[in-house]
Amino acid sequence: MNILDIKPKPGQGVYVYEFPVRAWHWTIAACIFTLFVSGFCIAHPPQSLTGDPTRIFHFGHIIMTHYIAGMILAIAMLCRLVWAFFGNAVSRQIFIVPFWRKSWRDGFVGDIKWYLFINKKPDINMGHNPLAQAAMFLAVLCMFYMCFTGLGVYSAKGYSALSRSFHFMENLAYNLGGNGIDLVLWHRMGMIFLVAFVMIHVYMVIREEIMGRTTMISTMTNGVRMVKATLMQDWRDVRAEAEGREGQAK
Repeated sequence: MNILDIKPKPGQGVYVYEFPVRAWHWTIAACIFTLFVSGFCIAHPPQSLTGDPTRIFHFGHIIMTHYIAGMILAIAMLCRLVWAFFGNAVSRQIFIVPFWRKSWRDGFVGDIKWYLFINKKPDINMGHNPLAQAAMFLAVLCMFYMCFTGLGVYSAKGYSALSRSFHFMENLAYNLGGNGIDLVLWHRMGMIFLVAFVMIHVYMVIREEIMGRTTMISTMTNGVRMVKATLMQDWRDVRAEAEGREGQAK
């Protein structure tokens, strides 16, 4: 049975996020945060300090940190793409958006109404809901875009044969009438999109954890998505338990 078709009862959970998916999520979260901070410092260099440049190499350390985090992000994205072929159905959701299905489109509209406080009750999804699936798909495309543009900027340094293999990105910038600086600007535009995505993503996760019918934050920690019981369901469970004790007493 497809894991996305499982409909657990309140209080029950389903193991949806496998360990490689969870490890990838927290790895890129750390990488993106590091890239944001180091990238901002690269764009706005800190004040130079007096002293021996062989001992005071702060800006060089910032650039190196950015490069290392970028390489880890690129490797993590490649590994995540490979795992989509070996993992469960949830692991493939962020790479395929089934917009041709009416049920998906209806769920997408319903999710928008839920987050706009129009609908009073959200749908229960074992994987990503349609709106989150579409957002994650765009975020994944943006992260691959950031990897290519970042490696294109890195290739201009000519540090290694691997980096020079992405020199075609700089050539693309020149063919479009620009230069290497335009490639850097493309990279920064992707960063702006990712910043906006992270802000919205954190808001939606926290809101869903509080107001939604399923767990969110703990799910990305232990992999189990729990269906939370409503107050009415809790009342029914308590009443059924009380009636069961009365029946046994008789």
